Amino acid sequence: MKLKNKVAIVTGAAGGIGRAHALRLARLGVDVVINDIDLGAYKKFGEIITEDSVVAEVSKIGVRCIGIEADVSDKTGVEQMVEKVLGKWGHIDILVNNAGGLSGEVSKSFASSVSEKDLGATIDGNLKGTIYCCQAVAESMKCQKWGRIVNTTSQAALQAMDDGIYASYATAKAGVITYTRYLAQELGPYGITVNCISPAYVATARLEKNLFSLPGKREQFLSQIALKRMATPDDISKGVEFFVTDLGDYVTGQCLSMCGGVIRF
Repeated sequence: MKLKNKVAIVTGAAGGIGRAHALRLARLGVDVVINDIDLGAYKKFGEIITEDSVVAEVSKIGVRCIGIEADVSDKTGVEQMVEKVLGKWGHIDILVNNAGGLSGEVSKSFASSVSEKDLGATIDGNLKGTIYCCQAVAESMKCQKWGRIVNTTSQAALQAMDDGIYASYATAKAGVITYTRYLAQELGPYGITVNCISPAYVATARLEKNLFSLPGKREQFLSQIALKRMATPDDISKGVEFFVTDLGDYVTGQCLSMCGGVIRF
């Protein structure tokens, strides 16, 4: 419970990797705000959880938890969410920007042909959503002279996939890396660290449906992973724990690859 009495917002937390982040923070003593565009999002992909909502799962650990439905690509909605949390608990110490994903079909995400609609929605949900959330919490973190921000990018932003899919998503996530580095420089003097995690292939219900179900894709991805297994959501949440606890006190502006060896140096 080393982070007892801290308050965190985790976006896209009603399932998948965001759920794992929320549960890990709760076990560290953090009071958690579960944000998602739909607090029942885990049902969409058939994910199995232990209670009827992630809010209930987190509350059962023994910390305070509320759920707020808001679209991170809506700047006004994000600002209202942050105002609500500050009004209720008085401070926000940790922000984990997890919300995002590809808009549109994987087979239509190529660099030369992605539609204007899918491109715009992907950039809005991943890059702009991250920016809006960071901007909304920055002032209160600056006032308290402490804060931890963890953004989410992707291995797709660091190296192109062999067949060129996910180009729009990768472009948005590459922007997240650059934004993270600039924000870290700006907020460092206030005792705020800003970092990002970069997963590769994570065995979530969402990816099982949208990507791993495509013919040959699971075998293709496993062949690229040195550890020869897909990551679990909890594997990725360990990176968040590093950045928000004392272990990461002197680390800022960094992008941590959590890829099982997909990227080789």
